[in-house]
Amino acid sequence: MIVGKALSVLSTLKGAAAATVVVAAAVSTGVAATNEDVRTAVTNAVETVTGQASAKPAVVTARNEADKKLRDAFQDDQQKLTKLHSTHVDSTDRAKLDDTINSADAKLRARLTQALDDVAALTLGREGLESPKPTGSPDIKIPFAADAQAKIDDIVGTAITDMDKLATDAETAVAALPTMTPGKPADAGKPATAPTPPAHPTP
Repeated sequence: MIVGKALSVLSTLKGAAAATVVVAAAVSTGVAATNEDVRTAVTNAVETVTGQASAKPAVVTARNEADKKLRDAFQDDQQKLTKLHSTHVDSTDRAKLDDTINSADAKLRARLTQALDDVAALTLGREGLESPKPTGSPDIKIPFAADAQAKIDDIVGTAITDMDKLATDAETAVAALPTMTPGKPADAGKPATAPTPPAHPTP
């Protein structure tokens, strides 16, 4: 009961003050020392209020960082492709322009997906990769070690290079298409060269 009351007080306190109330109540009653559920509840409450929640496992951090790097690079390259749509080409080359950009965009998305899948394969679970095991045997987790991080870094670096190349190749292909400068609306219907005025008759 005392611990319950302390936890209710927790909502009105902050930081170290709240932690002190909970811990003091638990220790004074001796309940937390003998009841695992109460100890867990007190620990979780203190961590929640004081902001001292358990740190994320290394595998989760590695996966999140890799995901962000890949998606940021993808967005940068996709923006390059989007800008290519504004390239002024002759109407006969418009279809070729669109095909070039759309093809590059599809390959860009596929490369991102492949990289995300490769990273996921190295970061299964929150504690690391499950080791191969016979049917019915207990799960054994392989710790997330430095070599796994190196493999993830290589996957990310290679994918970013590949995606950048796809965008660059598309830019090069579009630059090779004949471009045109659209005329001003005020110039519509005007001849390209002004006609030569008739010569005045000689008096």
